[in-house]
Amino acid sequence: MLGISREKGLVGLDIGSYSVKAVELKTRKKGDRETYEVAKVGYEQLPHDAIVEGTIIDSAAVVETIRLIFDENKISNKDIVISISGNSVIIKKISLPAMERQELAESIIWEAKHNIPYPYEETNVDYAVLKSPRGVEERNLDILLVAAKKDKIANYSSAVNQARKNLQAIEVDVFALQNALELNYPEVFFDKTVAIINLGANITNVVIIEKGTPQLFRDLSLGGYFFTENMRKELNIPFEEAEKLLKGIPGKSVPADQFQTVLAMNVRDLLDEMEKTFSFYEAGEKRERKIEQIYLSGGLANVTNMAGAFEHKFRIKSEIFNPFRNIPFDEKKFDPIFFNEMAPAFGVAVGLSTRKAEK
Repeated sequence: MLGISREKGLVGLDIGSYSVKAVELKTRKKGDRETYEVAKVGYEQLPHDAIVEGTIIDSAAVVETIRLIFDENKISNKDIVISISGNSVIIKKISLPAMERQELAESIIWEAKHNIPYPYEETNVDYAVLKSPRGVEERNLDILLVAAKKDKIANYSSAVNQARKNLQAIEVDVFALQNALELNYPEVFFDKTVAIINLGANITNVVIIEKGTPQLFRDLSLGGYFFTENMRKELNIPFEEAEKLLKGIPGKSVPADQFQTVLAMNVRDLLDEMEKTFSFYEAGEKRERKIEQIYLSGGLANVTNMAGAFEHKFRIKSEIFNPFRNIPFDEKKFDPIFFNEMAPAFGVAVGLSTRKAEK
């Protein structure tokens, strides 16, 4: 079920801790390549604590939200692909000598048993052979090893099945983000070293890609809920009010300058964690590889001046990621304001639907 394969005609369903997002694309031929257009899109917020740290706690609420998003947006296609992330998902980049496919498969099993911090029998394992960045001489096979705990897969599969949808594949959040980036920013994706950071509610996904080849994947246990909870404590306000403040809705009981002080403290903590990840990446190879561009996605990316804070901290061009940049939509059917405001939240969902729409 866990896969890096590509299939056709699936709905990308991103079941996040804060909300569920769905995207279905239409493919069109344009010369010798395929282009995409939005066919269906949907967004529904989940009850608080329905999903905690990547585990579905309130399955009834998740099932109902999945059903609702399909019904409300008239999505008739029941074939879907979802993705997972967090500490139950392990992604390792390993290097092996060139060998025959059967021998490689046997070597992967051995590597998996020695690189995964869980018993091999408790995980589903997949792998992909990476292409080297352009201009880099290939000596060994660079392998992306992916493992996910079976109970995590069962947790999400059960909810999808109860919602009466046909689960065709389970991907990993960071792969979906990479795919969305490749489609929407090809001029940057293939020519620069890029970081895409998905600032979710409970988990922040980080992908660093060097000239089209992924080099580092990381899931960090921080996100919007951590901001909200810290604000609730520091400002002594209800969780719901802290959530509204984070969305940019002014609160009557909290002075603006006090809110900005607490927000700045949380953003600083986030940037400090990002700095550790970037430093780890840049120290990982003897050759110099500096990040040249940062894209921010996820709901937290919309926090006022978040991109500016990244750019100021790292002195790297930073901007909000638009997963619909190269995917048009019919403005008679869809609200352009919705796409403009909500686009950063759809990075994973678009990546899933795009990946599966390809042959």
